[in-house]
Amino acid sequence: MKLHLLSASVLLAALPVLAQGPAGPGAHPFAPGGPGPMGFGFGHQPVTNAPYSATFTTTATEKLQDGTALTHTVTRTVSRDSLGRTREEVTFPARGTDAQPHTMITIFDPVAKTITTLRTEKKIAVVRAIPEPRGDRGPGRRGPGGPPPTGDNAQSAPHRGPREDKNVATTDLGSKTIDGVVATGKRITRTIPANTMGNTAAIVTTHEAWFSQDLKVELSRSDVNPFRGTDTMTVSGLTKAEPAVALFKVPEGYTVQAAPDRGFGRRGFGGPGGPRRGGDNPPPPPAGM
Repeated sequence: MKLHLLSASVLLAALPVLAQGPAGPGAHPFAPGGPGPMGFGFGHQPVTNAPYSATFTTTATEKLQDGTALTHTVTRTVSRDSLGRTREEVTFPARGTDAQPHTMITIFDPVAKTITTLRTEKKIAVVRAIPEPRGDRGPGRRGPGGPPPTGDNAQSAPHRGPREDKNVATTDLGSKTIDGVVATGKRITRTIPANTMGNTAAIVTTHEAWFSQDLKVELSRSDVNPFRGTDTMTVSGLTKAEPAVALFKVPEGYTVQAAPDRGFGRRGFGGPGGPRRGGDNPPPPPAGM
């Protein structure tokens, strides 16, 4: 049961995000509609003409008060073709003495307008339609799926950006090459001054992310938080070659099933009654979907 909850948590975060869109570096790769290795997301156009394949390894490390270290690692293999179709294969570690590693494969196809989940253990392919974006809700208004204000509406729209915080510092790290691809980096440092919440010394958290403008993919991430521990994401085996067409098809021998209509585009991913959108840590139950 715990394994299924873990799978659902990571997938829901991924159906995140899944877009590597205009949010740029620093946005959480598993937030719905945000950037991620898979390069797609709800509310964002698929990334086309930028094929790649890579393996992303996410490691979370937490130290308990007695010095015990807890480490959890999740590996994702991601492929995207020139049409913007993406495939993500996630391997979850075994939980418990008798458990086995669990693999989940998700194929996002903006051409066929479908999302397919392959249940490898039972050879079942569950196919659902990608929800159509909802139209504008009126001039200057942004309902779910509505476009941002433009023209005169943009000038009259109130600014709702985050307030300036003197305890938050953003550093431009320039550029560097990661696995053969140029990426630009940013570091965000947040400081809780001493005696703010009973803390005898300042508490500092850092978020560092490296983003490929060419591929529209976050290639590296590091979060250091004294409250939670350290989370890192690294990339390996990155190639810009066009992946095989067969990766985006249902394999032979699989039984294809249509997913039940449960208001996927309405109630889930922040919609009424669905999981709320998370920040850096979306609550468990949505990239590289």
